[in-house]
Parts: sequence; structure tokens; C-alpha cells
Amino acid sequence: MNTERLHLRSYKTTDYERVHLYGSLPDFSQYDVWGPNTKEDTHNFIADCISKYSKNPIYEFELAVCLIENELLIGGCGIRRDSQESKVASLGYAIHPDFQSKGYATEVTSKLIEFGFNELNLAVIYATCDTRNTASFKVMEKLEMKRVGHIKEHKQIRGHMRDSYRYEIYSAK
Repeated sequence: MNTERLHLRSYKTTDYERVHLYGSLPDFSQYDVWGPNTKEDTHNFIADCISKYSKNPIYEFELAVCLIENELLIGGCGIRRDSQESKVASLGYAIHPDFQSKGYATEVTSKLIEFGFNELNLAVIYATCDTRNTASFKVMEKLEMKRVGHIKEHKQIRGHMRDSYRYEIYSAK
């Protein structure tokens, strides 16, 4: 699956080094329950992503984000139905800090929304983010996702309960 500048593809075992470059950075995962990744965490993450493509039908799509110009892996994204039959899915994205603030997260998320509605026939796509993660919720707002909730003490991150925002977008069908 391609955007103007990016190639979204399934993960390969050879992606370990590039994923670990950003997944092991403490600041990179400051708003998430995972990370910073150990080498074992990164290997397990890639193995888990690859295993999701053995399910039939596939209902959790975890994709490596690569630059079209040179196939350099710069992040990851995913869209995950709540179950195989569900018309509701969550999405997420992570872009290596060296490639942030260039519109890649918006480009990726736009493509995931298009794929979700046009290929997966979803009715609702949602995402959550830590209320402190301004960059993440600005991406969702650019794509006309609507903030529908403020979830108190939604996730425990580094020993502290954190609030999240929930954003949704609905199919026009």
C-alpha cells in the first residue's frame, strides 16, 4: 500500500535494526505503555506483527512505514479491527524522531482511514492518545477525526495513571 511518499508493507524479520533504533529511545515511548524496548522486546514485536498475517481473515494489520525513494523504514502503523467480523477498528502510528514534523504521520493515518473504510468496510475508526501528546492528537484533528472522549486514568505509564483522548471518524456510507 502506497501514499505519495511512503510504502506501507508487512514487517520482515530483517526490520529488527531499524525498528529498534526508535523503539529503544526512552523519549519516543514516553506516552505509551510499551518501551523503551529491549532487544528482546523488539524481536517479539516484529514476530507478533508477522504472525498476525497468518490469520484468516486478517483483522489486525501491522505495517512498516518506509520511504518510497529508498525503502528506508522510518516507523510503523496499524489498523486493528476489534474482532474478525467487527465494523470498528483502532489505528495507531509511530514515526522515528528523525522523520517527525514532515507530515508522514498524517499521510500514514490518512491512508489507514481510506483502507479501513474502502477495503475493510468499517463503520467507525478510532484512536486514543495520551492527553499530553499534542503532536498525536493534532494529526487526528487534521484528518477530521472528532474528539469524543476524555478517558480518566486510562493507561498506566511508567507507574503513573494517565488520561487519554479518544478520537473517532465515521464512514460516509
